Amino acid sequence: MLKKLILKEWFRFFLSSVAVLFLLLTVANLISGFLRGNVTPVEVLFNYIIEIPGFLLKIFPVSCLTASLFSINKLKNRNELTAIFASGFSTKKYFITLVQASAVVALAQLLMGGLIQPKTRSYRDSLIENSDNKFRNLKAKGLRTSTIGSGKIWFKSGNYFFSFSSFDKVKGVLNNVTLYFFNDSFKLVSKIDSPKLTYQEAGGWLATSPTIFKEADKKGSFPHVEKKDFHHIDIKEDLSDFKKIESDITTLGLVSLYLYINRLSESGINTNEYLVMFLDKIASSLVCIILALVAAVAIYSPNRRTSSFGKNLGMVFLLTLIYWLAYDYSLELGRSSKVNPYLACFSLPSLFMLYVIYQFKTNQKLK
Repeated sequence: MLKKLILKEWFRFFLSSVAVLFLLLTVANLISGFLRGNVTPVEVLFNYIIEIPGFLLKIFPVSCLTASLFSINKLKNRNELTAIFASGFSTKKYFITLVQASAVVALAQLLMGGLIQPKTRSYRDSLIENSDNKFRNLKAKGLRTSTIGSGKIWFKSGNYFFSFSSFDKVKGVLNNVTLYFFNDSFKLVSKIDSPKLTYQEAGGWLATSPTIFKEADKKGSFPHVEKKDFHHIDIKEDLSDFKKIESDITTLGLVSLYLYINRLSESGINTNEYLVMFLDKIASSLVCIILALVAAVAIYSPNRRTSSFGKNLGMVFLLTLIYWLAYDYSLELGRSSKVNPYLACFSLPSLFMLYVIYQFKTNQKLK
């Protein structure tokens, strides 16, 4: 019965907090959209629908903090918290109850960030024309996602087919390239395999250690095979064309994103930006549990005379501000490779967790 009472109050404040914060973000998003001069009201609405999972990803951790703090404050005001501990329900059991409650939210957070948000963003191009330029929040990132299964990007241009495994837009390098040239009868004429194709400022591309198969369309003879250290290739595409071939990595689910990062790492591309995106989905789920426990340290003062509503409210705003600003700044450091991605994603949650452990150890004799 005591556990049921604690959970009931916690989830009631959690849902209330979600509703209030969601309403605030909704109003801000819609007003910002309607003030744009280059979008229609329908496009503003579609953008809002696409961004709903993103709103919830920011709201859930803060709502866990709010739920713990305000549910405990309410139990204090009615002297129920003192009665709970007097009946033999320990602070350890209280913490375990909050872990169980916030773990449900953490699982929802993981599903939201790992499955639902990528799915909604995958419809952005079909719902909003030229969405990259109209809404910064929908800006595309990463390589074309349709290559995850096959391992290569394929396209046809002029009289050749082209495939490559990954593109380093910073260095202007295509990795694991294969070119198939054909004639007017669509018969294979030549083929070029190269582990690396580098864009030249003067124009064209330079193949490194290519293997060239020539005269494949001649009857009665085998193709001529030639290996070179370098070979200049003239194709119509330049760097800007391959950047346009890129698509939105944020439409990848958790597993596909992990496979995508591994494939880029094998090609020698810096994947810190994408690794931060992947780890953030996990870290933000754990933060739901950690923030719920951070606010729960208020149970060590069960008497309502030792605490005030104003103090608790101030603590909510302070911790919310610290969480949003510090965590976003830490992620930005990880994306820019200024700090290790794991450190960027898990340093702040670890500090908050150390605070919880310190409070628990200090007050472990409290009942």
